Amino acid sequence: MNTGCRLFWFRLLLLPLCTALPLREPDAPRAAETFTMEQAVARAMQANPGVEAKMLLLEQARLNVGVAQSYFWPRVSLVGTTSRVQNYEEVQTYNSDNLTSDNWSKGLRASLSLFAGFAHLNNLQKSRIAVEVEKARHRQARLELGSNVQLQFLQLLKCREDLKSAEEAVARIETQLKAAEAFVKVGMAPYVNVLQNRTELSSARQQVIRVNNDIRNAEVQLNRYLGFSPDRPARYVGNLKNFSSNVGYTEEEAVAAAIRQRPDLAMARKSVEVAYKDMHIAMGQYLPRVDATYDNMSSSKEYDDKRYQGYTRNYWAAGLNFSWEIFSGGETTFSTLADRKKAQSLQKDYEDAMSGARTDVIRSLLDIKAARELIAASRQGVDAARESYAMANKRYMTNTGTITELLDAQLKLTQAENDASRALTEYHSARVRFFYHIGRENPGLR
Repeated sequence: MNTGCRLFWFRLLLLPLCTALPLREPDAPRAAETFTMEQAVARAMQANPGVEAKMLLLEQARLNVGVAQSYFWPRVSLVGTTSRVQNYEEVQTYNSDNLTSDNWSKGLRASLSLFAGFAHLNNLQKSRIAVEVEKARHRQARLELGSNVQLQFLQLLKCREDLKSAEEAVARIETQLKAAEAFVKVGMAPYVNVLQNRTELSSARQQVIRVNNDIRNAEVQLNRYLGFSPDRPARYVGNLKNFSSNVGYTEEEAVAAAIRQRPDLAMARKSVEVAYKDMHIAMGQYLPRVDATYDNMSSSKEYDDKRYQGYTRNYWAAGLNFSWEIFSGGETTFSTLADRKKAQSLQKDYEDAMSGARTDVIRSLLDIKAARELIAASRQGVDAARESYAMANKRYMTNTGTITELLDAQLKLTQAENDASRALTEYHSARVRFFYHIGRENPGLR
């Protein structure tokens, strides 16, 4: 049988086996998840590595408290030594310890720091303050992430409003173009009207392309905040008109809330406390050190010279160790003064941060007030622009108006609609920044 026949029969035998194997269906595309602003912020808090990193630092700070507490407990260790004393030559000696011998010792050793210039107490208090600092740092990371997600979400919604306006502009210009072409055919308008409409239509379509690109960029950035890949499908839903317009704070209440809640102020305040603890630790070098020790040991000595009998003994010993460094070349003094200057510097930074917090809150309230006025003015502008466009379009369709008037009215209508969406975005963005500046998480922008 030739090779071709063998291959044919081999394939024929494999055919039933191949048909019996289950076929794997291709993976279905991942369904797009839907996120409101509040859900997007909640997802970002769970998935963002920056917030998770701050949480890990907080856990580290809590463990460091245990490290500081450990210095109040005794240190217990097992100890052992072995050695051989070997003389180069036999000489007369009056001490058996100098004879050639094998030696070993082993036992338990404990020590307890009774007084260390309050260093252990200051270190413990410093570690507890460090926990509060890391808590504030974690809250700061959450606030920053939440505000970034909200601002990007608002930008996405604004882009969608701009897209709606741009598409409506394209539809209006297409209608105008058809009318211009009809007028040209019957000799009621010059051909330049068609060319002007086509130019405006091209510009409007370019704007649609730009806005679509802005929308995609905003979605990619939101995906990054939420821990998704750039091409991960996700639906971000909402409308600029659906968010609350309430602030609920007077200027005095907002400033008080900022001083009470802002994590960056808490970090600055705690940093001053840490600096003073460092100064107290340095000052502790002026004070003595007292340690208690306890040994429970066994030791053995075996002589090479058989005239001497080796021995093994068991014993315990307890005592106090006292030390007081009375001169260190000025190291303690200079360290104390340097730490004091650092604490004073951080105190000034804290005062500056307090002043900055008040300014941030007041500016946010001013931005909210201005944006609210912009909303009212832009709504009037949209109503007027729509009426103006309707009148210009009617005049053009009845051949009593010019194409220039119509195109100008259409452009102003598009600008008015964009101004309205921009005013809404600025208002809600100002509210996002306001809640950030008072240190309050408000994921749903309620």
